[in-house]
Amino acid sequence: MKRKMIFLVAALSAPGLSSASQAVGKDSSRHSYSNVGLKLNLGLGSRDASSPHSLERGDAASLSLGYGVSQFVTLWLGANISKHAHEMNPERESKVVGIELSVQYKLRPNQKLRPYGAIGLGTVFLGSEGEKVLNGGGVVWALGAEYRLARFLSLGAEFFWKDLQYTKQGEDGLKGDFTKLERPINGDIKGFMINFTLH
Repeated sequence: MKRKMIFLVAALSAPGLSSASQAVGKDSSRHSYSNVGLKLNLGLGSRDASSPHSLERGDAASLSLGYGVSQFVTLWLGANISKHAHEMNPERESKVVGIELSVQYKLRPNQKLRPYGAIGLGTVFLGSEGEKVLNGGGVVWALGAEYRLARFLSLGAEFFWKDLQYTKQGEDGLKGDFTKLERPINGDIKGFMINFTLH
């Protein structure tokens, strides 16, 4: 008789335990943050730009629009700019402007702290308005991590490298036509960026 009572109580309580476990699962899912959907990123930092002009390290900023296609993968399209004084003539300044398309892969996507790596392609312009401007492109790399401060806001830090070459030159800033250089000029860029991301 006691055994029958134990089995009966167990059978009646099983659905309740199942619904309780589902409720706990739903509650814990509230703390997992989705990476899917549109994102907007603002980056502020500094970078070095190797070029024939011997430029100083300069302040940099970027603005990017992204779309998370899965919890792990986000596609980014962004523009960036930095200003650099010339080592030989500090009063003279050149700008580096870039446009990039990249793929970002997140590790531990459901955690608040999420390391990531990114790779992409970019084009870059170096010079100042009214003078000769160099144009080129190449591969961009990045390693970083972001921390979810709130449901829609993340703060991150990123190191990046840009393996670029200038292959064309414009005679009158961005207004003139670009001609192909006889020899490509190294345009490698590296730096550090603090990122603010809206999800």
